Amino acid sequence: MRHAPTEKKTAETAVRGLLFAVALVLPVLLGVFFQAFSLVSTASFGAMFALLIAPRHGITARIAGIGIGGLLVVLAAALGVALHGRHNLVLVLLFLLSWLAALPRPDQAYLGLIVKYVACSVLLTSFGISASLVMALAFLGGIALGICLSLVGMAFETDSPEPEPLDEFKAFMHGATNGRLFGVAVPVTVLASTLAARYFSFSDPAWVGLTVLFVMHSDGATELFRVWARTLGTLAGVLVSGVILYTVGNPLLIGLGIGLFAFAIPFVVKDHYILFSFVITCAVLLLIDISMFQRGGDFPLLRWRLIDTVIACAWVLASNLTLRLIRWLRHRKEPAPAPKA
Repeated sequence: MRHAPTEKKTAETAVRGLLFAVALVLPVLLGVFFQAFSLVSTASFGAMFALLIAPRHGITARIAGIGIGGLLVVLAAALGVALHGRHNLVLVLLFLLSWLAALPRPDQAYLGLIVKYVACSVLLTSFGISASLVMALAFLGGIALGICLSLVGMAFETDSPEPEPLDEFKAFMHGATNGRLFGVAVPVTVLASTLAARYFSFSDPAWVGLTVLFVMHSDGATELFRVWARTLGTLAGVLVSGVILYTVGNPLLIGLGIGLFAFAIPFVVKDHYILFSFVITCAVLLLIDISMFQRGGDFPLLRWRLIDTVIACAWVLASNLTLRLIRWLRHRKEPAPAPKA
């Protein structure tokens, strides 16, 4: 009897893993069947985004929470397209969105993920990543798939203490946020790394800023050990993806690999920083490769992906070391507590 709750929790996680696998692999299969490879990653990212942010508080809250998040990401992409070439405006907007993404606390996962995806959507499209009405529809189609899978998963969910999105928003508006120092450090690091990548003509400057945003803004991101864990997991994911893409050319086999990594996401999404960074990086890079299949895949650019990731992680580590130094100096300046009478 003592093992029943653990077994139930494991079964629930396994079901979520299957849902993630279906969410990412089904668009791949449709892409192969219809030879519409460029839409694969967009739809899969939409479905994955839906499952990651899905509130666990009933049908109405779930549909509304996922739907609002998906629409915000699409609108952000449209804004990025409209601002393409207006780099100064893009940088100001990027700074503001990165600042907002840094404010939600770890227990405000819904808000944090939505703002992070919105910032990335603006960043990618404003730097010239192809975006169109068809891709927006593909992303929304992925959102719809994610909503359906999330509703199916409700039958297997146990009780969850996670707050509702509205509760997160109320707490956020009443000052429940990360510290102001971290809130400034994240946008400064994102902005500086993106500018440096653009100045040195990196193949994709947006990838550097995007990596900084996801690696730095995480649970306990100001703790050096966890930053190292996220960094090592991300780098390992880039290397393993490179090996897979070098040895496998069949999109269906790559899709199988995506399914295996997707299945692992619910098992490692909490408290397993290295493994989560590893599996999510592998899944994302393999999806990107399939979306570029008709142009030879992503392997020719994978060297840049690795360089971009290394540079971005170096920026994150430098930023967090700076934060630790500032906190240490502040602590030294604090007056010593008065002796007890």
